Amino acid sequence: MFTGIIAEFNPLHFGHESLMKFSCGLPDSEGVIAVLSSNFTQRGSPSVVSKFDRAYTAVKAGADLVIEIPFLYSCSAGQDFSRGAVNILGRLGCVSRIAFGMENPEFDFETLSGIMANEPESFREILRFELGRGASYSKALAIAIEGEISGAGDFITRPNNMLAVSYMSEIKRGGYKISGVPFRREGGITSRAIRDDMAGNFEMMPEYSRGVLEICGREGRISDAEKLWPILQGILIRSRAEELRKIYGIDEGIEGLFLKRWRESLSLEDFIGRCVCARYTRAHIRRRIIYILLGLKRDNVNEALKGEVPYARVLSFTEKGRGILRMLRKVSGIPIITRLKDSEGVTGKYFSETEYRASELYELTMNRPDMTRESQKVLKFL
Repeated sequence: MFTGIIAEFNPLHFGHESLMKFSCGLPDSEGVIAVLSSNFTQRGSPSVVSKFDRAYTAVKAGADLVIEIPFLYSCSAGQDFSRGAVNILGRLGCVSRIAFGMENPEFDFETLSGIMANEPESFREILRFELGRGASYSKALAIAIEGEISGAGDFITRPNNMLAVSYMSEIKRGGYKISGVPFRREGGITSRAIRDDMAGNFEMMPEYSRGVLEICGREGRISDAEKLWPILQGILIRSRAEELRKIYGIDEGIEGLFLKRWRESLSLEDFIGRCVCARYTRAHIRRRIIYILLGLKRDNVNEALKGEVPYARVLSFTEKGRGILRMLRKVSGIPIITRLKDSEGVTGKYFSETEYRASELYELTMNRPDMTRESQKVLKFL
């Protein structure tokens, strides 16, 4: 029985390591397969270190095989992030359970995920009403779900609870024969705390994870999103509102807000702060900035996201994982690739080309960019 893990490990800390140990120790465990976010995360920020470096820490923590969540799902809101990750695990043909951390695993998340999957009319009506009033999606969702189950609104305000429900609702939507195994998240260790104060919170990470950050720091391989600010300014200087509206995710008037706020902003973070409001969260704004920087056209992305994830790209694996890969070549319902150029079909090519461009953009956040890194990367066999 194989266990799936959905993660960002941005960076990997002791809480993540506990989840990995828990997953490896589950009864009848044949191996752990992790699907890992790409170089841009769900919150729209560049990951602290690259996906290849984070894949290394995932393997050191206990994963046998690490597969990439493509950029178009990785740099998305929770529902799309979950849909892409679960779609990959569900189609591998061997994963029968997903383990995930939760703040409140005792809550009836199975019933809640069923409501999220089926979206009864009473739920949709409240959600539409709250969105129409100008509430952010997360706020509207909390109010709508509270109307279905008492206490559910507060429950999903906790990030890991919300992700767990998203995973389970996508499992139900896809009809996958996968069960959910919750793991209680305890303590105050978070990746955000480490990112905000890396020096002060270095001890929150296992030695191998600290080692990766130390090496990447010496090599100028720690990302800095502020390096994207001049590029965004250049695009906004020459852009009109009607041009921005062609970009994926640019709607509901956010293009006007961007064009108004950028001139008075002193930095990327300052710009994001000036755009935050009841409707737009920081993550929502960050993701749209990345879409603008990549020039992602709405029609192209919507068409690409209509179907299933076109491939499962391997980032790293152990010797045991090598055997799992041989097995997957026979049973997987999703093509297994190691290089982007091996993607097939129109959708596959669009995904891989977007991935490549996103990786090039990510390199611009580094003190020492390596624009050949994506194409020449050699997998680490551990």
